[in-house]
This record gives sequence, structure tokens and C-alpha cells, in this order.
Amino acid sequence: MLIRLNECSSLESVWWDSMKLETLSDKVITSHIGSFPLEYSLENIERIIHDLAKIGIDIPPYPQLRDFIEVYVQPLEKAKLVYREGKHYRANTDTLLESKPPQVSIVDIEYARNILAKYRFKSWRAPITGVFTIASKIYIDDPSRSIWATVVNCKEILLSFLKEYVVNIVKYAYSLGYRFIVLDEPILTNIVGARRILFNYTVDELIELYDSIFKSIPRDTLTGIHVCGRIPPKLHEILCQIPSLKVLSHEFKGTPENINTIRRDLLEKYDKILSPGIVSSKNPVIESYNETMKLLTLLVERFGNRVNIVTPDCGFAALRATTRSLEDAYRLSLEKLKVIVNVARSFKTKSS
Repeated sequence: MLIRLNECSSLESVWWDSMKLETLSDKVITSHIGSFPLEYSLENIERIIHDLAKIGIDIPPYPQLRDFIEVYVQPLEKAKLVYREGKHYRANTDTLLESKPPQVSIVDIEYARNILAKYRFKSWRAPITGVFTIASKIYIDDPSRSIWATVVNCKEILLSFLKEYVVNIVKYAYSLGYRFIVLDEPILTNIVGARRILFNYTVDELIELYDSIFKSIPRDTLTGIHVCGRIPPKLHEILCQIPSLKVLSHEFKGTPENINTIRRDLLEKYDKILSPGIVSSKNPVIESYNETMKLLTLLVERFGNRVNIVTPDCGFAALRATTRSLEDAYRLSLEKLKVIVNVARSFKTKSS
């Protein structure tokens, strides 16, 4: 499997050539999950993209400066399909089942697209909050029941209305030129346990859910799922079996035990790429070049040329709470990305 880069209007499109296998040193590329520890403003979105270009990130995301769930729930609120009640989003079951999911227009994504087009990045990443994670914030029952009172516990809504809503978002991002579409689904580690899947979802339903979402966009798109934290073996097996999913994005710096969960035989059998997080997104200490190179080398020794698209463990929003100021947190995030870029570049040089 070879990730190739090709001219496509103002950007380079990423796709798969499954007939070829080349050494990792020919194709290490860098990306970021999405969020940064700055206040939300269009000026900061532009600033971040400029800094990512200066650092040399290959596939930048549109910078997420708002809550990564709320930004996708708010269009539902605008369409009067959900409403706020105190700290929570609420919805009526019948209303969602009888309604057509709205089309979306999100200023962050559109503004970022116009700035990204000014630079020669290899592609653009659209971090889109996944179905289960959005569902976990929409209550249809007493919020004191926690996640059991959310749309996660209503299969009929999640597998129909909410799935089609995420399809609309994915198509929207594609229409703007984003060619690396990644669903962020941190809640999946709570849904799929070591032995069973909660809320009566089946393996086939989960596979079909994500496959139908990714199949809604053309095949020239690189598709991914980002799940942070410890990955249960059963979840890894399910993700590998999604036919139209190409990239599995997981953390390895903060959760090194994932090295023993991810299976090379499944990555090879189902033709997947492992996109590893190799610096912490929470620890305010800047990783050294040597320790980061050591981790990437270990991952390549374990998973071979299935490893690519190296990133931080997750978004950098968590750094907000670890420093004296947002500017300090932002500086940390850039320094961590510089480490990733330097390691990726020298990894190529070592073997070329």
C-alpha cells in the first residue's frame, strides 16, 4: 500500500495505490489531530495555519478552537432539532425520527479552507466529530442517567437520523476540498469493551455504520477514525473490518500499551494504515528528538510499513490547563509539532 501525492487544483490529493509497497522512509508524512490551545477567532485560525506551514506539517487540519462536539451540535440547534436546557442539549425522540438531517455551513471550516489554499500543503485534514460522540451529548431522557439517557441509547435515531447528519458533514467537508476526512470518536472506547458492546449494538451494525458514512464520498479521499486512550482489542478488530476506512489514528506516547493491542496481521489483512500519536498532547514537557525517534522506530519494527501519518496523541486543547497562559500552551504545541516533523524528515533521510 502506497500513499501517493498528486496535483489536484490548488492542493495535492492523497489516495491509495494498494498494488505497491515501498519503504517507510519514502513516505513518512505528518499531520495533527485538530485542536489548539488558543481563544476562538478567525485571526487565530489564520495564525495557526501560517505556523503549521512554517513548521512543515504535511497535512494540517482546519484548526479547532471551539468545543469539538458543540461545533457540530449547534447546526442541529439552529435547525430547532435540539435545544439547550441548562448545561445540556435536549431533543425529542419523535422529532428526530421524523425529521430530515440539516445541511451544514460552518464558518471555521470554510474560512480555514480559504487560508489553507494559499499554501502548498500535501492535503487538508477535516476532523469531524463522529456519530457516537455527537450522540453522547444529546439527551432524550433525564440527564442524571448519564450516557444512558442520550441518543447513544436510541439505536433507531443513531443509525438513521444521526448517521445521515454526519454523512452531510462529511460531504460538506469534501466539497470544500478536504481530502483527509477523519471521524473523531473518543467515546468508542466506552461503547466497545473488552468482552461486549454496550447498548445492544452489533459488530455488523458498527461496521455498516462507518462504512456507509465513508462510502458517501469519492474514493480519492483518505478516510480515518481517531480514537484516543486505551484501545480494547475488540474495538481494534471492528475498526479493521470497516471496508472504506483507510487510517486508524491512535495514541502511543500517552498509552504505550496500545502497542500490544494493535495487530499487524489485521492491519495487513484489511489493508489499513496505522497513524500513531508519538508525542503527548497533555504533558507540558517537550519530548526530545531521541525519545520520539525511539518510539517511531519501535512502532515501525512492530508494524512495518503500515505505519504512517505521524501525529500527536490527540488535539492540544488539554494544554490549556497546564501552563500559565494560552500563549505558553500554544508555544508548547508548536514545539511538539516541530519534534514530530524533525523525526519524520530524518527517518526518511536515514534510509534513503
